Amino acid sequence: MSSAALLGFTSALIVGPCVTAPLAGALIYIAQTGDVALGAGSLFALGLGQGVPLIVFGTLGPKALPRAGAWMNVVRQAFGFIFVATAIWMLSRLLSPQATLALWALFAIGIAVWLGAFDALAPNAGGARRTAKAAGLAAGLYGAVLAVGAASGADDPLRPLGMLAAMHSEGGAGKSERMAFRSVGDPRDLQTQIAAADGRPSLLYVTADWCVACTIIDRTVLSDPAIQTKLAGFNLVELDVSENSPIQRQMMRSLQVAGPPTIIFVDANGREKAGTRLVGDVTKTTLNASAGRMESVQ
Repeated sequence: MSSAALLGFTSALIVGPCVTAPLAGALIYIAQTGDVALGAGSLFALGLGQGVPLIVFGTLGPKALPRAGAWMNVVRQAFGFIFVATAIWMLSRLLSPQATLALWALFAIGIAVWLGAFDALAPNAGGARRTAKAAGLAAGLYGAVLAVGAASGADDPLRPLGMLAAMHSEGGAGKSERMAFRSVGDPRDLQTQIAAADGRPSLLYVTADWCVACTIIDRTVLSDPAIQTKLAGFNLVELDVSENSPIQRQMMRSLQVAGPPTIIFVDANGREKAGTRLVGDVTKTTLNASAGRMESVQ
């Protein structure tokens, strides 16, 4: 009973931050549009999606759940790997990208061992055993590639050899870096940076070093040469709220920001252009669209 309670508390800690983003998005939408009906419906649907499955399984019990058997051992071990993957994903907020990539390499090699990639295969082995071995060999090969990528300084599990490819294609120049932002630490500094933009619009980027989505935006969006060209005419200002200090919280309240990542476009007078704010998942397409709307009013 105590282990089940501990697992429940741990699950709540993991699920809590995941629910915060859609909840904050719905509340921001209600505050900005005043559409209370749609906002309330969205929150109600969110609650149903989380609560109905638990109510159904709790009510029906054994009638809705499959019978226990030997297959449960495989399921339990598979969920063990899922928990380990979740732990690596959460540690990625604290560790360097290279260290995280090395952990993913060990994880992939562990899956290969579990699937029997390095075990001898009997001549009369069935199709399931042969398929598992093939999958294990693929996982082991991927783990080796991840290890090479981590050693070469790569930081993307989906492109572990991207650094080597970039160095080869660009003669060792390496990959594109994220564009430079001016960092601000308090509301007065923020106003000073906006006023010093010489009539240019400003892009305010609310970020944090523990924000996984911010890392993805830095790597895939703000490092893209086309995006850098698009934003060349903007005054780039970064609000780092990693410490969540009282001053940083005050800045977020003044900008009506729930948390990172948030991108806000303002004109030379500090007024936000309606329909340009980006919250959460920022892509090249959405950032291009918001920048284009801002340019159209200049």
